[in-house]
Amino acid sequence: MNGLSERNRTLGDLMTELRARLGFVTQGSASKNNDTVIKSFLQEAHDFVFSELQPPAQRKKTIIKLQAGSYLYDWHNDAEDEDIDPGLVQSLWLKESDTIRTPLTQGITENDRSLDTIRQQPEKYDHLNGQIELWPIPDQPYELIVEYLAGKNRFDRASDRPSVPDRLVFLYALATSKAHYRHPDAQPAAVTFQNMLTKEKMKQKENRRFFANTNTARGESQVVRTANGGYTLRS
Repeated sequence: MNGLSERNRTLGDLMTELRARLGFVTQGSASKNNDTVIKSFLQEAHDFVFSELQPPAQRKKTIIKLQAGSYLYDWHNDAEDEDIDPGLVQSLWLKESDTIRTPLTQGITENDRSLDTIRQQPEKYDHLNGQIELWPIPDQPYELIVEYLAGKNRFDRASDRPSVPDRLVFLYALATSKAHYRHPDAQPAAVTFQNMLTKEKMKQKENRRFFANTNTARGESQVVRTANGGYTLRS
């Protein structure tokens, strides 16, 4: 979880508010019977908003504690309790001291593996049966720094936070849940969500640069800014 994600409310917080907005709190303890469907509305909302905004990948670092004699380790960020996609790993470094970090190269040969009696500072890594394989086998405890790109946050536990603005997740879930329970104000909730989503998309474009070709030939399209601040193609 990065600093931006931590600004968002948790799944548990959003479930509490959604129950209240749907009027389930008046049911007392019986309102908990709706937790499964309430949670599914919010998870669906998280998936939808993430796909719409396509936020930039999150660059993360984590430390895996190495033990002497152990050469296989899980691709897992223990600090945030999330799995690491090996395909999104950018680099591995061995922390030798507070100021010295040595990069590990990827690729362990069968000849390397045949030298399984060597115990010293690891120099290489590879993927083996879904785990990190190190060579040589560590001779003492080390700290392995893994730098990787994380995608969408896990959004299953009450303490989990969404990868996108929590208000958008809530409003989408509110609109769909009100429609599901046939509340008469489902449409206004949907309009509010759509308006906020549009504004969020425009905010994402504020820091992007667009270049127009001043020698554009007749019939070719150009990117132009519209009166409402958006962008469109015009011939």
